[in-house]
Amino acid sequence: MKIQQTYSREKQFSILALILLLLAIAFDIWEDVQEGEALVELLKDVVVVAMVSLLLAYIYVLQPMKTKSDNKELSRSNDAQAIDIAHLSHQRQIQLEGLAIYIDAQFDAWSLTAAEKDVALMLLKGFSMKEISDLRQVSERTTRQQAVTIYSKADIGGRAELSAFFLEDLLLPSTFSTAAK
Repeated sequence: MKIQQTYSREKQFSILALILLLLAIAFDIWEDVQEGEALVELLKDVVVVAMVSLLLAYIYVLQPMKTKSDNKELSRSNDAQAIDIAHLSHQRQIQLEGLAIYIDAQFDAWSLTAAEKDVALMLLKGFSMKEISDLRQVSERTTRQQAVTIYSKADIGGRAELSAFFLEDLLLPSTFSTAAK
């Protein structure tokens, strides 16, 4: 808003300066006519008046029209970007829901109990054993034992392999070829 106010003041000052210049030139032309100056001198002054008038017309009429047109274009662009963002957000939500369904189905395939599923999800999210214990309001020993049971049922060696099990399917072959370059 401050930039727009500054621009508006500059525009007003420019217009005022050009109008004063026009008046000075008009007065000069009037004096030249009174003194009987040559037609060439008068034509020079008339050309300057025309140029200043064109500049005034540009600042006062054409520039605002261009700005309005540019603003409409920016608004259309912003609307299109908002639609794209909404679409991408929706796609992301669908993918996350699909991942959640996939993880839950895998937990079922491993025959994890509800408590083990909670622990496994928190392990995937990166919580520490202490944080998981505090959140679930159980002892840290219980949480560690549940983690060992999860690893055993899944036939994996630990937390890193648990994460890798699910990440492996998310990393497409093109990701590897891009990373190798």
